[in-house]
Amino acid sequence: MFSNVGGFVCQIANIILVLYSIIFYPKSMATPVSAINHVFWLVVNVKGLLFSASAAIIVNHMVCIRDSV
Repeated sequence: MFSNVGGFVCQIANIILVLYSIIFYPKSMATPVSAINHVFWLVVNVKGLLFSASAAIIVNHMVCIRDSV
């Protein structure tokens, strides 16, 4: 349980940091390579957050089914 929460917190913190960097430091995306790098890390973190959330939903659903039987 704690590792799931830790994963969520780290992924959300990473998304916030990348978005903060993109919004408030536009010079950090001056070259195409750095722009692709920022977008890549944003996409990776969002996908990881979606995978973690979907896994948590599936586990919760299975526990609820098991408890009701």
